[in-house]
Amino acid sequence: MSRRRKILLTALSLLLLAAALVAWKMILPTPKSSFTSLEPAPDFTLNDQDGKPFTLSSLRGSRVVLVFYRGYW
Repeated sequence: MSRRRKILLTALSLLLLAAALVAWKMILPTPKSSFTSLEPAPDFTLNDQDGKPFTLSSLRGSRVVLVFYRGYW
């Protein structure tokens, strides 16, 4: 294979890669965070998986991640 052909194939490959990356970026939008405040969450009490009451304030001072599920299994 000639040197000119190798250079042409390399340039074409890079061009296709760049086009694929641009298309990927256009198809998948950047996720936006809905988190806008550093205020503490309001205290609440719910039943845990064993039916015992759980209060959010019992975890004060530690890091907490709240996960809400859409449904009941």
